[in-house]
Amino acid sequence: YGSTQTAQDSSSLITGYGSTSTAGYSSTLIAGYGSTQTAGHESTLTAGYGSTQTAQERSDLVTGYGSTSTAGYSSSLIAGYGSTQTAGYEST
Repeated sequence: YGSTQTAQDSSSLITGYGSTSTAGYSSTLIAGYGSTQTAGHESTLTAGYGSTQTAQERSDLVTGYGSTSTAGYSSSLIAGYGSTQTAGYEST
């Protein structure tokens, strides 16, 4: 309901309510409610509620509630509640 999805090449996007997802190549984006997701190539982004995620090449981002995650190359970011994460290359 009320979601906006924009996908490219072999992407899988799942949004619950009022979320905005933008995917690049071979990306998987899952948003629950009111989240904004932007993915690069081969990224996996999972957002629960009101989160903002921005990923680049082969990154894994998981946020629970109201978090902001920005990842670089080959990064894995996991945030629970109200967190802000910014990662560089090959970071966890």
